[in-house]
Amino acid sequence: MGRILFFLLLGVALYVGFRIWRSGQKRNADSARASPGGASEPMTRCAHCGLNVPRSEAIGDAGRWYCSESHRRLGHDRR
Repeated sequence: MGRILFFLLLGVALYVGFRIWRSGQKRNADSARASPGGASEPMTRCAHCGLNVPRSEAIGDAGRWYCSESHRRLGHDRR
């Protein structure tokens, strides 16, 4: 009788341990899928130096994108 009870409790403990481990795995997978900064944003290349910058931070001029005001002026002077 003692052996049956031992193996029954061992089985329950293994089952509970497996469920706890599995829920931790799912939680880690869900957090890895979520992007840290929210939605991604399109990148654009600077027409002067080639640096990739987010479109919201880029400076546009006549259909060309620049990473800074000084590069916009340099690109504008070139034309």
